[in-house]
Amino acid sequence: MALDRLSLSTVPISPFFDKTALPEATGFVWKRLDRYYLITNWHVATAKHAQSGMHLLKGAARPNMFRCHFIIRVGQYEREPIDIPIRDEHDTPLWLIHPAQGTSPIDIVAIPLDAEDLKKKATLLPVNELANGKLAIMVGMDVFILGYPFGSRPPAFPVWKRGSIASEPDLVKLTGGYYLVDTASRPGMSGSPAILRSWSDHVMESNMYVAMTDAPIDRVIGIYSGRLDAAPAEAQIGMVWHVDYIDEIIDGGRLDPG
Repeated sequence: MALDRLSLSTVPISPFFDKTALPEATGFVWKRLDRYYLITNWHVATAKHAQSGMHLLKGAARPNMFRCHFIIRVGQYEREPIDIPIRDEHDTPLWLIHPAQGTSPIDIVAIPLDAEDLKKKATLLPVNELANGKLAIMVGMDVFILGYPFGSRPPAFPVWKRGSIASEPDLVKLTGGYYLVDTASRPGMSGSPAILRSWSDHVMESNMYVAMTDAPIDRVIGIYSGRLDAAPAEAQIGMVWHVDYIDEIIDGGRLDPG
């Protein structure tokens, strides 16, 4: 069965507060210094708006556990639902946030995973190992957002939603911290990896051209977090937070104070 490895690497997330199901989202696995993390949006973990801090769900509901559907083995479509606590018994968050969080909102969290236990039940496919090509990132390029607009029901493979980079990439870290992406999205895609994919005549970040290769070259450029509030709904402008924030969050080791 020929399944794209990036389709296998994404993780549909079913958030729960105890036994109460909350709106679904997307995540993906990241590897840093031999440790594994689940990456998704801060607003998915907190059920709060990243900029305003306002509650997103009725009754100020928020999750304390993610039911994550990991692929069991490469080449097959079965997934294993595994419950991952995101708050401890004292209701303290277990996820990491950016060291600068508080002065400027960064809508990303990294949740440390017990890889040894998970590997007994599932196959962990870190996106940053599968999509590490040094492709050039330029305005107007196509980008794919791999998420779950229809939820985690079987076979639980992501939709590859095409968009285009709508802002100057070199200005991302100097302005809001996210790319603007021209794409329509639906609830459930929050936390999706954003992937550049080149099939032939690849343009690399060194401005060199590489002729056709046997397989496409992929590069993860960030994490999708929904539409830009300032844009009219019909504009369909989304936000992709810069990928560099993920390693900065992990290396900073700062737990969310809650």
